[in-house]
Formats: sequence, structure tokens, C-alpha cells
Amino acid sequence: MLSGRRPVLELLRARRPAERILLAAGLAPSAVLGEIRRRAEEAAIPVKVVPRLEIDRLTDGESHQGVAAITGRYRYASLESLFGPDAAVLFLDGVTDPHNLGSLIRTAECCGFGGVVVPTHRSAGVTGAVRRVAAGAAEVLPVARVTNLGRALDQAKEAGLWIVGLAGEADEDLWSSDLLESPLGMVLGAEGTGLSKNIRERCDGLVRIPQKGRIGSLNVAVAGAIAMFEVARRKKSSDTL
Repeated sequence: MLSGRRPVLELLRARRPAERILLAAGLAPSAVLGEIRRRAEEAAIPVKVVPRLEIDRLTDGESHQGVAAITGRYRYASLESLFGPDAAVLFLDGVTDPHNLGSLIRTAECCGFGGVVVPTHRSAGVTGAVRRVAAGAAEVLPVARVTNLGRALDQAKEAGLWIVGLAGEADEDLWSSDLLESPLGMVLGAEGTGLSKNIRERCDGLVRIPQKGRIGSLNVAVAGAIAMFEVARRKKSSDTL
């Protein structure tokens, strides 16, 4: 079950499979609703108008804006498809909060990253809640799921990516480091514990976000957003030279 106007619209734009679209009765006309109806019709996906309470029940009370889609299981991408000569890939080492994962996928797409990699165990997967928080980004940005994140990083290195981890105790800071050049694999650690020892040892380098406050660390989704936008800023600067 995928809920929310933007996630459902991006699902249809990406031509992902859906069994049917549900719209709450009494919704005011809008451009987004019109496009959802049009794209569903083009894809021969039935659209059914139902009482809002039915969508409330099916989505367990999540904020759905009167729109939901009954879809197939989320299709993960292959790891190899994320690599390329100018790749920027986000690797997540045990991020377990679906809201953090959804936010990171959304930011990665906004920053021009080519994909996100999550481990199968001790990590959030791409669920309906994650897709809703990602606001459509999970429908257009490839996400790969791997059984062993360490081996995935080794494969990324073999493909030419430079692996950089985000760690509060790193010597180099995000603003002055020379490490953030494409092709790049950026690694974020788990909420609370950060990068695991095994993953930290596989990084080619570590960078930190300079902080002046008394709080010791940032939320992983916020830290990831800051780091990814710095990568995007540098890439834009190099492209204009």
C-alpha cells in the first residue's frame, strides 16, 4: 500500500506496477489528482472512489491526502547498476528508522545521487512508510539491498568509487576535505552508534561536519543531507569550470 498524492503520482510516472488507485470521495479537483487519473487510465490501472475511512483503514491512519495505490512488492535495483564513471552513491550502515531512510532517499534524489544501498539485516527496507516519507523519490531513485554491506563497498571500490564515511571524530572536515570527488560512495552509520568497525575500516577516508554547539551529534538524516548537498555543490562548481 502506497499512500500520498506525490508518491502515487511518481509511481505512475515511473511506470511502476499497481493493482489499483484509490481516491477518497469528495476530494476537490487539482492538477495532481487530474494527472493521477490520466496516467492511471493510460496504464490501464483502475481508479476507484471510496470513502475516506476506507483509505484510513488500509493505510493504518497514515497521512494519505485522500490518495493510495495498491502496488506490488517494491523492486530493488542491482548493486552494479548504481556504479558509473561519475557516480555518487549513498551507503547506509544500519539505518533502522523508516522516516530517516525515507528522508535520506528523498535528499539523495534531490542532490543528484545515483542510488542508495541498504543491507538486508539490521536495517530498514523500502516499506510503504518509507516510500511515503520519500515523497516519490523512492519511485525514481534506485535502491539496492545487499546481504553484506562490506562486500558491497569492496565491489564499489573495484568499480572505481572512492569510499568516504561520515564520522564525528574524523580529522578532516566536510568543507575543506579533498575526498568528496566523483565517483564517490558516501557511507552513513546507524542512529546512535555511527559507523560499525568493519565498515569504518573499509572507508578510504573519513570526514566530519564541523559543529559549534554543545550537542554532540546530528540526526543521521540531517547529517546526510548536509553532506550530500556539499557533494552536489562541488559537482556543480566543477561542471561550470
